[in-house]
Parts: sequence; C-alpha cells; structure tokens
Amino acid sequence: MHRALLLAALAACGTRGALGEPGPAIRFLHTFGPEETELVNAAMAERSLAVESQLVPFARGQQVIREILTAKTACPDLVRIDATWLPALVGEDLLVPVPAELAAADWTPDAAALAAGYGVPQTVDGLVVLRDAAAPAPADSSVQALAAAARAARTPAIPHPLAVRVDGYWFVAWLRAEGGELAVGGAPVRPLGGEGPARALAAYAALFGDLAPPPPPAGDEAPDELRRWRAHELVYWVTGPWQLAALFDRTAPTERGNLAVSPLAHAPRGGQLLVVPRCAPHPDAGWRLAGELTSPAVEQQLAEAFGTIPTRRGALALAPPLVRAIHDALAAAEPLPASPRTPVLFDDLNPAIAAVVAGDATPDEALAGVRRGWRRLVRAPPAPGTP
Repeated sequence: MHRALLLAALAACGTRGALGEPGPAIRFLHTFGPEETELVNAAMAERSLAVESQLVPFARGQQVIREILTAKTACPDLVRIDATWLPALVGEDLLVPVPAELAAADWTPDAAALAAGYGVPQTVDGLVVLRDAAAPAPADSSVQALAAAARAARTPAIPHPLAVRVDGYWFVAWLRAEGGELAVGGAPVRPLGGEGPARALAAYAALFGDLAPPPPPAGDEAPDELRRWRAHELVYWVTGPWQLAALFDRTAPTERGNLAVSPLAHAPRGGQLLVVPRCAPHPDAGWRLAGELTSPAVEQQLAEAFGTIPTRRGALALAPPLVRAIHDALAAAEPLPASPRTPVLFDDLNPAIAAVVAGDATPDEALAGVRRGWRRLVRAPPAPGTP
C-alpha cells in the first residue's frame, strides 16, 4: 500500500517544461496486469514522466478501445493493443503513423513485422511448449510429436500430462497441421473445407479426457493450469510468455533454469503494440512514452520480472535465458492473418470446438457452422461499429 501511494505521488509530480511548470499527464490506455502496471509506473516516475494510466480488460479491449477512439472524447495519448486489433483500427483511420526515428530503432525482425508502420512493438508472444527441463523434448515441433511425447510421459501419478485449452487460438496449430487456416479477405487462405480440418478438430477434441484432463469451467483455465503445474501434474504445457509472470512470482531466479521450452509448429504468433490515436491530445507525448516503454532498460526490467519478450535486439540479447528460449521457439509459429476480421473469427470457432469436446456435435457438424459464420463475415462489408 505504501509503495502504491508513493508511486501515485511520484506520478502526480508530473513532467516539467522549460520554466519548471508541470506538464500534462500522458494518458495511457493499456492492457497490462496490475503488477506490470506498478513496474511501468515506477519506471516512468524515475524518468519524470507523469502518466495517467487506465486499465482495459483484455477480453473487452478491442471493443472498448474502438469505442473510445471513434467517440474522440477522453481520448488517450497512447494505447497498448493486441497486434490482431491493428488492421481494423488502421482501416478506420483511427491511428497516426509511427515517427521515422522511432520506427528505425533496433527492432527484432519478428517484432517489426507486427508494426505495419502504425505500431511500436512492445512485446512478442504466441504459443510454445513449456516443460520441466528433466522431461525429454518432443521428437520434433509437430503436434503429432507433442502428443506422442505426452503419451510416453503418462504414468498412474500423472494421468493427464498435457495442458491445452478449449480455445480456437490453441487449436490453430492443429488446424494448420492439416492444411486449414483462418478465413481472411474474400476467401480462406487455405480452405477450411475438405477432410483435413475435420481430422484436426477430431484429433484436438480427443486430447481432452485422454492426454489432457477434461476442461475446467470457462475462465478457469489459467489458474487450473498453474495449479497443476505447481503440483507436478503437468509435463507438457502449451502456453505463452504471458503465463511466466505467475510462475516467476513464486519461482526463485536460480530455479528458473529448471524450465525448458520446445517449439510448436504452426502455432499462432503475435504481440502487443503501442499506438497513438489520431484523436490524441498530446501525440508527441504519446510517442515519447512509447519510446520509453520500449527502451532497452525498461524491456530488460519487464523481461526479468515477468518473462516479457523484448522487441529491441539489444534488450533481447540481455534477457534471461528462458525468455530468449521462448523467443527462439516462436520462430516455428506463424502470425495470424492480418485482417480486420481475424479477431472475430474466434466467435464462431470457439463454441464449435467446445461442442465437439463436449460430445454435442461431430467435427463435420461443428465446422459446417463455422464455415457458414465465416462466409457471412467475408461476404459482408464491415458495418459501422463492427471490426
């Protein structure tokens, strides 16, 4: 509590202009967690930057951010967004391009690819396989090799050694392994029809109750996985770097070497971006904050504390070995299609996966519904207020 009050007092001090007068606080709308916010606030206070932070829950972030930017009232100076939200915001002309000097920083290639000229890459993320260093790595990066490794690791004490989720984002690796892809533009990049996607969905649904436990209630996935990991009930955990914050909270730095990472071919890869809205009252201040948040010093702090993958080459080189290992493993992953409609494709895909896992539909029946929903999306132009 005392630390939080101190940070608030420091932030209230504000920046000062040439005559020593306090400058306006930089309005920052973001999806950081509470502990990440505390670290960021402290780092910005050390730089005499007054930041007025507002947290947006990630699950509703795209909708809330778009509503604020289109209303053009109470507009922030800087926003942290998921990379999949960028095409829709750019398409509606709600963002301004990144200044040339900031765009020319030493970004890693995978981070630079996310930015598309309108975002400053704050971190890279995606799905990898986290495992105990004592567990053998899967024979290769395929989903088939992962299932085989989990099957070999099963014991009476560990009947469900694998962790995956009833979620389209997790299913993407299995879908792509069979030649499928998310729909984008006027047609899928690779057809969702044919036997491949149905085989993928059947294989994925069969994991639950076999190599993976029956799914917990929706919304309880992260704490359930963390509990199983700490109880040594998990051997292979399909997750992303965002989960490391909870692990690092209770794991001493000397014990982090017990964690190992394996790549997962065709898994989704993405990241988080810092963008300045066209309606920002102080765009220059927003870009200054973006530069500070992605400075090597701050990126190193976030990597050490939360496992956040740096986007600057210099910061990545100095990141903890586990963080660098996750970055390297993500080379086997692939970005999601850069389309304004990509985020909403999961609205059809997630319930379809859940229906097959629950035994309420066959893969063919579920995918038929997904195809109908996706066809409606790609045929119709985005309506006002629809990404």
